[in-house]
Amino acid sequence: MKYLIISELERLWKMRMMKILLLLLVGISFFSAYFLTWFDLGLYTADSETPLNAVNFSWFLLREVSFFVTLVIMPLFCVVVLNSPIKAKTYNLVLYRPFHRLEFLLSKWGTLLLIAVFITVFIWLIGVMLGFFFYQVPEYVTFYGDLTRYSILNGYIYSAKLYFLFWAVIAAGIAIASVMSIMAPNPIIAYFLLMIAYVVPIYFSNELTFLLMPTQSIFISLSETNMPLLYMALPLIVLFGGGISSLLWVKQDFK
Repeated sequence: MKYLIISELERLWKMRMMKILLLLLVGISFFSAYFLTWFDLGLYTADSETPLNAVNFSWFLLREVSFFVTLVIMPLFCVVVLNSPIKAKTYNLVLYRPFHRLEFLLSKWGTLLLIAVFITVFIWLIGVMLGFFFYQVPEYVTFYGDLTRYSILNGYIYSAKLYFLFWAVIAAGIAIASVMSIMAPNPIIAYFLLMIAYVVPIYFSNELTFLLMPTQSIFISLSETNMPLLYMALPLIVLFGGGISSLLWVKQDFK
């Protein structure tokens, strides 16, 4: 499994488009950080804002960059990893290796999840470093929907929860992308089907916007005292998406 993941990462690294996407991520992250300093305010939602400081700067940097990550970078990575080799009819050559067919799918998921970890940690590190560069450490922090004054340590624990849930949203997106990529006849259609899958749930409930507006949904979920819908929806999407894509993968004709 480890060697399959390494092989997949090496294949991606050789692709020019992947390097361009990563460079765009770096550029957008730094530009978004600079943009935040223009107003010195962070937006939880359209109706709620708070002054920026060294602790919460990484929260709102993630909010600015999250759209690019969830709607561009990760969907394109998913399509390239899962759809392109299959529809190009080159994947049948790989299947001659002494691995079970599902191991190839698991290695692709592992590759995408590792990429998601790298992107999430990168944004967090940029947010923390630039937060200390642009702002001072506050005496206390407050959270969305809660005016209680919390310690700096609680602020960083909140950051960990925020970024972990963002990674979980990406994992749910990978599960959905797996289904679409295996079913779609080509990468372009796979990408558009994925975008449709992100948009359609909004028509059923405003609480299902976490794939399009992940950080806003996470801020709201972290402020709720009862079990938020987000905490139940993400595991279900991962399980059902993973199960369906596994069945499709096993029955897929790679020739």
